[in-house]
Amino acid sequence: MPKIFRKSDSEQENLIPVPPVLPPVEGLEQDRENDQNQPRVWLWTLLAALAVLLLIGYVVALGVLGFYDGLRDRALVGQQQAQEHYATAVENLEAGEYELAVAGFEQALRLNSDLQEARIQLEAAKELAQAAATPTSETRLDAVTLLYRQGVAHYENGNLASAVAVLEELKGLDTEFQQENVNVMLSTSHYQLGLRAVDDGRLDGAEEHFQAVLVLEPGHADAQEQLDLIHLYTAAMNYWDRDWAATIQSLKGLYALAPDYKDVQGRLVEAYQNQAQAYADEGDWCQAAGSFAAAAEISPSSVLVSSCNDATARCQATAEAPTPAPTTMVTAGPTPMTSVATPTPAGSSAAGTGQGRIAFTSYDVVRQRYDVYVVDLRQGNATLLLENASQPSFAPTGNALAFRNLDPSHLGLGVLDLKANSVQEVTAHSEDSTPSWSSNLEQLVFSSNKHGDRRWRVYAISPKAVRGEGEEWAYGQMASWSPDGTRIAYHGCDERGDNCGIWVIKAGGFGPSRASSHASDTSPSWSPDGKQLAFISSRAGNWEIYSVDLTTGQEVRLSDHPAADVAPIWSPNGRQIAFLSNREGAWALYVLDVRSRSVSKVIATGDAYPDPVSERLSWVTP
Repeated sequence: MPKIFRKSDSEQENLIPVPPVLPPVEGLEQDRENDQNQPRVWLWTLLAALAVLLLIGYVVALGVLGFYDGLRDRALVGQQQAQEHYATAVENLEAGEYELAVAGFEQALRLNSDLQEARIQLEAAKELAQAAATPTSETRLDAVTLLYRQGVAHYENGNLASAVAVLEELKGLDTEFQQENVNVMLSTSHYQLGLRAVDDGRLDGAEEHFQAVLVLEPGHADAQEQLDLIHLYTAAMNYWDRDWAATIQSLKGLYALAPDYKDVQGRLVEAYQNQAQAYADEGDWCQAAGSFAAAAEISPSSVLVSSCNDATARCQATAEAPTPAPTTMVTAGPTPMTSVATPTPAGSSAAGTGQGRIAFTSYDVVRQRYDVYVVDLRQGNATLLLENASQPSFAPTGNALAFRNLDPSHLGLGVLDLKANSVQEVTAHSEDSTPSWSSNLEQLVFSSNKHGDRRWRVYAISPKAVRGEGEEWAYGQMASWSPDGTRIAYHGCDERGDNCGIWVIKAGGFGPSRASSHASDTSPSWSPDGKQLAFISSRAGNWEIYSVDLTTGQEVRLSDHPAADVAPIWSPNGRQIAFLSNREGAWALYVLDVRSRSVSKVIATGDAYPDPVSERLSWVTP
């Protein structure tokens, strides 16, 4: 600030004041004396003006002095604040709080731009902050190494949840660090955590763990099996108390895969009992007897056996129609029996419901035996073809019949030559089921869960094979070959076990695609032109018949009845669909007109089916 200098008092005392009257000039004394007596107006005016100017100058000087004093004071305050921010920023820098240090140095420079030390420190703080946010390869290696050691320690100590958390954090930093070991630990940890969640009843959490295993190891068979078990158990519990048939179907599949899984055995027995009691409450003692018998087969308690015997006795006393009596019959073994002639079953109304022959299965609850019959729709009579057999399938020519052989000495799939009246044993596993012919008669597709993992698979085999195994084509069941021989429809799911329903593959097991929209959809049957599939679904709360257009994907509900409608099969002309139903209180064969939706009863089929969803019909022209 510029200094303002002032005269001292001693200097002011030595000044000579200007006299108010100038001394007289020689020769002019007389004039001046004459003028002394006259007023000096102009002089007083000048003096007054000078006084005013002096006063104004003094005031201005005081203002300038105050302004410069204020600037000086504010500069001093700013410098002091800048030093304070600088000191705080240095402390933050030393403490590793780099972002705070950067902010402090910047504020110090705003208050005092000449603070060079703050400028230098600011650059250093920025570099450190950036290094902390983006670690160098060396610091990243240190971090992932530490996480890896922590993950291994948690894994070896059995702290699997902590191991998963640490190892997932490690993979977020470096996906390639000890990749094989990390993935093995993660996969094993997720699998074990999934099993623990199953034991604790937390199936949603278990499903997430098993899915994580499949992401790490897509071919992990055990994880996939656990997911299948969860889906079956969950489906059964969703149907519980709403649809006992659907509940039993899911539990049966689960029980076949893993009989010791959770409480599946007890649940299945309870489901059969509840179904039997529901039938009994409706007075349907034949079906009640079948459900009690199924429950007693799993858990042969005295209570269940007694209930089954009681229901069986009531069934025999109240049955409205007898089991269809045969006109000709052979055993399911390789050597046919002598034909026996008997009357057409009472109550038959087969005539007038269509043309051709329909093969169906009847179940005798007293003897607990399945038999295959064929009914001629023109004549209205039924013929017993095979004892201890089920799931018939006519060859397209009508000259042979594939079936599931239930004879204890000949379990597996068989083919009955209707002309020679002889049986060929094609496979040798009791689990082999639902055979279906190719259009050229050279192959059969069938389903089986014969392997140790108990998963259902679709196989193909020559009908001339002798106790063969077949070639695996897909995971699924209830397989059905298209009329042109190029495609197979079946009940299945995608590779992850999701999106279950009706699926279609090309012959050979290629190009799977989903054909229907609900997980319960099953028992597919091709229309003669190959453009539609009929199937059954419990999506509406009970088993009904639907169709799907394979070109548009449009699904249509064809039946609507509180009873169960199962085992649909198209007529050879595509105008009708035959099916089994208990809509009149006892199981019978019906025919539905596709266009009018009218339904006609063909013939009573006997006692209750233990597993009606697995039944199958076959329809050929004469």
